[in-house]
Amino acid sequence: MDEKQLKVLVVDDEPMNINLLVELLKPHYKVMAAKNGELALKAANSSTPPDLILLDIMMPEMDGYEVCRRLKADPTTKDIPVVFVTAMGETDDETKGLELGAVDYITKPISPPIVLERVKTHLALRQAYRVIEAQKERMQDELNIGRDIQMSMLRQDFPVYPDRDEFDLAATILPAREVGGDFYDFFFVDQDRLCLCIGDVSGKGVPAALFMAVGKTLIKSRASSDDSPASIMTYVNDALCEGNESCMFITLFLAFLNVKTGELVYTNAGHNPPNIRKSSGEVARIAERHGPVAGAVDGLAFKESRITLEKGDALILYTDGVTEAMDPNEDLFGESRLESLLASQSFAESQSLNQTIMTSVKEFEQDAGQADDITLLSLIFNGDPDAAYGKRLDISLTNNLEQMPGFLDKFEAFAEQSGLSLAVQSKVAMVFDELLNNTISYGYQDDGEHTIDVQVDVYPRYLSVVIRDDGVPFNPFSLDAPDITLSIEEREVGGLGVHLVRNVMDEVSYERKVNQNVLTLVKRFEN
Repeated sequence: MDEKQLKVLVVDDEPMNINLLVELLKPHYKVMAAKNGELALKAANSSTPPDLILLDIMMPEMDGYEVCRRLKADPTTKDIPVVFVTAMGETDDETKGLELGAVDYITKPISPPIVLERVKTHLALRQAYRVIEAQKERMQDELNIGRDIQMSMLRQDFPVYPDRDEFDLAATILPAREVGGDFYDFFFVDQDRLCLCIGDVSGKGVPAALFMAVGKTLIKSRASSDDSPASIMTYVNDALCEGNESCMFITLFLAFLNVKTGELVYTNAGHNPPNIRKSSGEVARIAERHGPVAGAVDGLAFKESRITLEKGDALILYTDGVTEAMDPNEDLFGESRLESLLASQSFAESQSLNQTIMTSVKEFEQDAGQADDITLLSLIFNGDPDAAYGKRLDISLTNNLEQMPGFLDKFEAFAEQSGLSLAVQSKVAMVFDELLNNTISYGYQDDGEHTIDVQVDVYPRYLSVVIRDDGVPFNPFSLDAPDITLSIEEREVGGLGVHLVRNVMDEVSYERKVNQNVLTLVKRFEN
């Protein structure tokens, strides 16, 4: 800002003193004057406040000390720098003025060159402060945007998977700063296996958030084609180590849960041991660690373990922000306190479980403040393993239409053995006829032999179908539904068969996994 645009307010009850300072300053700045404290406060609170105030102390009614006290107590004027210009030259007088928030203290009689230089210095500092505040505000805005982006990467639309009654899942995260390094994720890798992961990046702030995003993306990408948590962790570790000059790392717990059988296959890379709260009230810790933190040492081969959840068991994954929360005496919340909390009550919903833990942690911290990101992912298993095992048919055929009759015969025999109704059999057979014929006829660009794999699972309440082929990438369900209100002559060719598939099956989805098209279809049975 140009000097001529800067405004200085001179406050003094002596006209001679005001005139002296005004004449000295007006060649360089805009100058205002006030002959008492009340007028000075009004000028400071005006729509065009001063950039600096030169304030006398000895004034009637309201002295300079009181004016300064009121200026610093008012949020709208507290940042205006105040320089006392006074005949009160004792050390105690100067100390009091500085304690009240003044930035400088000049004694009378003044030296004009010194006054000019001090005014220039404090106005320059004021301008620098404004720049810093503007940059701080911009950075805060960017951090808020970063937080929104980070939070958008974490699903928070609970309850999730409302059609899956085998489990109840919820997660919550509370960063210690605008952005943090904790994360969680969950997604189905196939019809029955749910991937669960939770992680904690070393450090905090933007670097940790970026490293978190990389780790989360690597896990989800690899899980689309890898059936082993240990193998995924090995891959993620090597990928994070590459070019990691900042030496950051992530503690990770990664698991695949079969939501039908309760089997949990997991690997732990230096993360806090999760807990299982049994329906009986017993709390067990999943203590195995299968390797160090991810991103620190490349070339490691992680291992994995497996356990089986029983109906009513609650699985609790958390980061160290829970157990390392501190109270005002710097005592830790600790694993034992968490286990005692879990054992003390039962939980019907995972969201209430998370809320109970969060509330307990915040009450423990009191006014000590949050020192680390806090993240929880809880799952209550509601499945019935004894009733979960269905009947399965695995069939492979080549891209040859002559194999279709034999395929349909095998499916018909399996359907009869599984007790499927004729209505369901005919509908699913129609789906196979449509989708497999299309794949065989149009899915390949060469004349070579290709294999199409079909998996059919029959459970008490539904049937699922997974079809895999290595043809050209194609999602049949991306096609717009045909307008069946038009006549055959008016209607565009194609699309009717896929439209019928959508209407016959209750769920349809498509994924491209590595070099395969994967179609998943579900048909629920009527009660």
